[in-house]
Formats: sequence, structure tokens, C-alpha cells
Amino acid sequence: MSGPDSSSVGAAANGATLLDPVDVSGGVSSTDAPYQTPGSSGHISQEQIQRLPPTSVGDMFRNTPGVISAGSRNGQSLDLNIRGLQGMNRIATLVDGAQQTSSTYRGYKGHSNRTFVDSEFIGGIDIEKGPSGGPYGAGAMGGVVNMRTLNANDLVENGKTFGARLRGSFGGNTIAPPAVDTMVQRFGGNELMSTENRMGSVAAAVATEHVDLVAAFAHRSNGNYFAGNNGDSMVALKNPNEGRATMHPMSRYKPGGEVLNTSQDTNSALLKGKVRFGDGHSVELGYVNYRSKFGEEYPDANNPFSRFGWIQQFGLSEVTASTYTAKYNWKPTDNPLVDFHASTWMSDVTDKWVAFGSLSDVVTKGGEVWNTSGFDTAVGALTLKYGGQYSTESVDQRGLPGTIGFSNFMGTRTIGSVFLQSALDLTSWLTLSGGLRYETYKSQDDSVVNPLKGLEDSRLNPRVGVTVKPWDGVQLFATYTEGWRPPSVRETLLNMPFLLVPNPRLRPETSKNYEYGVNFMRDGIFRSGDKFRAKLAFFDNNYEDYIMREYGSLIGLPTTERVFGNIPSAHFDGIELSGAYDAGGVFIEGNYNYYTNVDFCNPKSNFRNVPCANFTSGADYFSNYIPPKYAGALTVGTRWLDQKLVVGGRMTFAGPRAVGRKDRSSSTVDSDWNPYQVYDLFASYKVDDMVSFNLSIENVFDRYYLDAIATALVPAPGRMMRLGATVKF
Repeated sequence: MSGPDSSSVGAAANGATLLDPVDVSGGVSSTDAPYQTPGSSGHISQEQIQRLPPTSVGDMFRNTPGVISAGSRNGQSLDLNIRGLQGMNRIATLVDGAQQTSSTYRGYKGHSNRTFVDSEFIGGIDIEKGPSGGPYGAGAMGGVVNMRTLNANDLVENGKTFGARLRGSFGGNTIAPPAVDTMVQRFGGNELMSTENRMGSVAAAVATEHVDLVAAFAHRSNGNYFAGNNGDSMVALKNPNEGRATMHPMSRYKPGGEVLNTSQDTNSALLKGKVRFGDGHSVELGYVNYRSKFGEEYPDANNPFSRFGWIQQFGLSEVTASTYTAKYNWKPTDNPLVDFHASTWMSDVTDKWVAFGSLSDVVTKGGEVWNTSGFDTAVGALTLKYGGQYSTESVDQRGLPGTIGFSNFMGTRTIGSVFLQSALDLTSWLTLSGGLRYETYKSQDDSVVNPLKGLEDSRLNPRVGVTVKPWDGVQLFATYTEGWRPPSVRETLLNMPFLLVPNPRLRPETSKNYEYGVNFMRDGIFRSGDKFRAKLAFFDNNYEDYIMREYGSLIGLPTTERVFGNIPSAHFDGIELSGAYDAGGVFIEGNYNYYTNVDFCNPKSNFRNVPCANFTSGADYFSNYIPPKYAGALTVGTRWLDQKLVVGGRMTFAGPRAVGRKDRSSSTVDSDWNPYQVYDLFASYKVDDMVSFNLSIENVFDRYYLDAIATALVPAPGRMMRLGATVKF
């Protein structure tokens, strides 16, 4: 079975899906599964990732509506934003089902969620938007993103027992970083090809009747890149001291110049083994190691709006991320009552940020157990999925020797969850679904001196849904889901006198999400053999007790200092559209996301004395998370020479921030970007079954732009060509 691990979902009888990540069992392909799922799920295939190899790891998500990797040009981590939710564990980002998210302080940018993975190892990505009702994502009401690493069948062809893949590439638009503390941009170094921008990987696998083995290694290295030359580099910003909007540079980095702190030297390794025995039993062990030295900007530095702004080549950050997984599955041949899964995992991330002088150690451990059972009842086929999850996150953040280290803290958060999902096929065209999830959490301060009192709470979250299939290939759905997000370790324990103090009254966030949509999936619609897929969804997401950074006196606390506190609510409403058409000789893929409303409600705050407003508070970190009003991508490709040659292009685009902020000060570093369209070209040629070449040109028109939700005001790379080759054995 190719595609994501089938353990991530449960398929109901007669094809109904239990509102979880993508199901690829029962002959349903991974790319088709989102268009058969009654809810907002997504899938990114290995083919889509490698069609235009990512320059930054966040580029993998450019083809998914409502999902943006924030600040992916600054450092090498993923910090995902799904439908406006981001940060503080709101999104569960998994590697092979293991939570591998760390978080570190980023000055006025708040805390950055950070997940480290090499795109060379990704076999497929499953995305679930909103609260999860299944075994993954307890306490993460924004969604679940599960990145599956390579399996044996990604490398071994049918009928063979061994497979290997060698891949390498060179690219341009790079230069070796200057000496540390350099404060001057260099210009004119955008070469077409350079050994300073290189990637190489080797992966091999053995697949037998009872045993699968996978081993892989990847290395990638590049210097600092150059920003684009063309396009508007100015943005209109309103300073409360000026009283009107004036034009300012989007970044202190000038068009066409070197962007400091964008280099990397990364090595990754992957080991997997799976043993199958008896009647449907299997055991799998996995290990992923990621080590990198990379440039990373201090977000407060190059802000042109601040009188304190500057540019500087900092010392390289360092990260080591190790992920361990162990899984057991049992699915007997002729027993619909048993499809049993158990897993345990651990991730260990050590993250040293030299620019600020902080060191973060995050160890996360957990496990899941669940089973899926199918029944025939008097009113229709019933599928039940039930189980539980438990995890602990231990954080130790401190300053490096010789630094101020004012964000030092140690703490642990535990989350436990049990769940039940059901799907009842009343007729061939009508399915009712429902579920309950009970979750509990507890946090504690592990400091030796004057530890703070931790927090704890619990909640029962329901979900209901209805699916109607009026015609073959057409699926109408409506869902209502509740979820929650307990305060993170950082929100609970972070104590920086005069800047941010703990809030003993902090409550978990809760969500109430409505969604309506239609799936369309039809073959042979225009010509024999073609395939057309489409999904249209309307979402109305309501978050109560939303946690923001605010002055204590404005949220009912007896302190004038800033705290993490609860405001009554926040709302994100919008529309998403995705689709694909493939006629063999030509293929088209597209996605579009549009926010119809974004507002925050806090009568006690200084939101211009109105209960709800379409802007964020000037004191809150959340201003950094506001997505663009609209965004999307369109890919068009053609196949020639008996489909050996593939040629195409992609356009990605984004509008302005969905909403503004109430005010700004000289220390504000919120990202303000101009709407943009960026064009890329790609081509690949398959010489034979063993050898293929690929060519890509990113940012063809060499546009100067700032990515939506960019951090540190780092402009995106200018025009870059990449040439690669793949050899398979």
C-alpha cells in the first residue's frame, strides 16, 4: 500500500469515512481520498512535493488551501497556520504519528512553533483541519498534520524485493555567508548554478512477504540567497504618532541583495523496520534524525518601522531532532470487529538560537491505542472507532552562557484523551456520523526555586455530521465539531518581569466549528479516461476563551503588566476550493482560500470600545498570525513523448492581511506584505525506468516580495534554477 499509513484513519462500512485524516485502504488512492471525505481533509503526495523541490521546507504546503507555513524563510522549521490558527500547540504537527513540535521565544514575534523534517524523506502528508475526533491531535483544535516518511513500497517496485534511489541536485541564487556580525548586503551574486546550493540523498529498501527494511540519508547545503529585483518593496503603514498611513520598506533588505541568515548545512537519517506475522499482525519500528546548522534572523532586528532596526549576519543556529516510533497493528483476515492499532513514540529536540542566545530542550512522549469495528444492524451498517491517547511534553528553556536568558523556565504538560466515533449508513445515499471525545490536561512547573502552581482541567467534546450522496460521485456534507486547546507550557509558566507574567486564572480555549461542503469525483467527464475532482467547503469557526497576550488590567486581573489571558471569542469564517483534472496529456491542480470574516471580541480591552472588531490588539502576539484575505495556487502541466516528458508551471498568490491591528508602536514587527503572484516552471524527463532528470525555475520573474505571515521581515528568494537527477535500482 502506497501513500499515508492507513493507521491514521478508519473506514466505515460501504465507504463512509470517520471524519479523520485520509483513508487509503480499500483501493482508494491517497490523492482521491480528500474528495471522498465528508469534511476538510487534504493530502500532499510525494509527486507534488518533488515536482518543484522545496527551497524552504514550508513550500511543501503551497498546494493546500487554508494551510500556510509561517516564516519558512527564517530558519529551517515548520510553523503551520491552518485557517488562522497557529502557535502554542494549536496545530498538531506529527512525523509518522509522533508529535515533534518544539517552541522557543522570538522576542516581539512571541513564540515560534518549530517542527524539523527533511522533504526528501516525506512519502505523503495527511492534513485534517479543525478538531480531530480520532487518535491523533488531542488538545490541538486547529488541526492535525501527519507527515509520513518513506516506506518500503515507496522504493521497491511491485514484484521485486529490493529498491534503491539516488537523488541529487544543484541550484543557483546563493553565496557563502559572510563573517559573523557583518551588517552589509552584497549584490550581484545570483548565479544560475552553484556548488553552494546542493542536495544529495540515498534511500534503499527491502520488501519481502514478512519483513520490510528502509534506510535513507540526505544532505543539503546552501549559502545565503538573494532577494528578487522586481516589484514593489514599499508598503503603507500607519504609525499612531503620524496619524496617517505613510510608505515604508517592507524589509531593511533591499531588492536584489543578499538576505543574511538564510544558509543551511543539514544532514538527516531514516531507519525503519516492519515485521508481519500470524493472521494480520505487524510490528514496526522507526527512527528519524535531523541535524542542522542554519542561519536565523532575530525578528526584532530588520524591522524598518522601528528606530532600533538593523541587519546583521548572526552566528548559526543549531538543532538536533530525534524521533522514535513503535507501532503494532492487528487486522485479521475475516473479522470485521478487529482493526487494532497501538503505538508509542518519543521526540527529543535540542534547539540553540544563537542570534538571541537561547537554548531549548523539548522531550515529548506519548502513545495511542484504538480499534475499528464494523457491524450490520437492522437500520444499516455501523462502524465504531474507539480508543485513547496520552502524551507528556517537558520543556527546558534557558539562556546560553553570557546571555540575559530572561525567558528561562522548566515545565511539563500532560494530556489524556479517550474517544468514540461512529458512522451509520442508513441507506446507500445517507450516512449519519457522531462522536465524543473526553480530554484532560495538567501542567506543572519543574523549576527548583519558587515553582508556580500549575493548571488542570477537562472537557467533553462532541461532533455530529450528515453525508448525502444524491448522485454517483457527488457527496454533500455538513458537520459540527467542538474541540479545545489547553494552555501550553509557555503560556502557563513563562515569567519575564515587566514584560510578561503568569496568569493563574488562564483557561483552555474551546472551539465550535460548523462546516458545509460538497465533494465531486467523476471519471470520463469530458473524454474517456480523464479524472475530475473538486471540493468546496464553507467554514464557520468560533473560538471561545481565546488566549491572547494583553495587559492584565484589561482582562480583569489586578496587574498592569502583560499576561496571557482569555478574551471572550474570536471568529474565522471563509470558503475553500480545491480541485484537480487529469486527462493524461494535460493536468491541472488548483486551490483557493478566502476569509469572509475575521474578528476578535473583548469588550474590556481597548478595541475602540466595541465588543467585536475586525482587527487585532496592538499588544498581542497573535497579530503575527493573521493570514492573507485570500490565497491560492494553480498548477498546469503537460505530458509528452509517451508521458516521459512533463512540462508545466505553477502560480501562487496571496492577498493582504485579512485584518489589520489596532495600533502599532516602534517595537512592532508584525509582517505587512503586498499582494503578490509568483510564477514557477518545472520539467522532468524519464530516460528509462532507472534514470530521470528534472529542471525547475522558481520565481521566474525575479519578484521581490514578502511571504504571507513572514517572520523577521525576511524577503523570499529571487529567481533560482535547480537541476536534478534521480537514479533508481
